[in-house]
Amino acid sequence: MESETTVISGQVQDDFGLDVAVCLSGEATAQTITIRWSGEGGGSEVSCGFGECDGHIEYSRYTSPHLTILQLAWRKDGSIQRLYQTLERAGPGEVATHTTSHSWESAGAASSDVSTYEVVSDAEPLHLMRLEGVLSPRDWAAPLLSKAPQ
Repeated sequence: MESETTVISGQVQDDFGLDVAVCLSGEATAQTITIRWSGEGGGSEVSCGFGECDGHIEYSRYTSPHLTILQLAWRKDGSIQRLYQTLERAGPGEVATHTTSHSWESAGAASSDVSTYEVVSDAEPLHLMRLEGVLSPRDWAAPLLSKAPQ
C-alpha cells in the first residue's frame, strides 16, 4: 500500500509457516493500523483508524525498572492473535535481552489451549511502541479484547 510503513514483520516459528506484519499508513493525525498474516491456511488482515480500534485491535504496555512487555492483540473471524515484545535486564550492568512472540486462540478457548511461539524479526526491541500514536496503551492488568467490537 502506498505510504505504508512496516512497524514489525516476522516469521512465527510454528508448524504453519505463519508470517505476520503490522503496518501504519496515512497522515500523522489520521493514521490507520493494518495487521496482515498469512500461512499454510491462507491469509487475512484487520485494520482500523485512530479512535476506531476498540474490540478489533488493542495494545497494552507493562514497564518496570528491569522489564517491559508490549502486547498487541487483534480479533478476526472468531479468533484472537497476539504479538508480544519484551525487553528484560537481569540487573544493573547486565545486557538486556529482547524477544518477540505470537499466540493464536479460537474464541472461547481455554488458556491451556493457547500456544505461544517465537517470532523471527529484525525489528528493533520494543518497536511496537510506535503504535502509541494510534493506540493508547491499556492497563496491563485488564485483559485486551474483553469487549465486543464497536
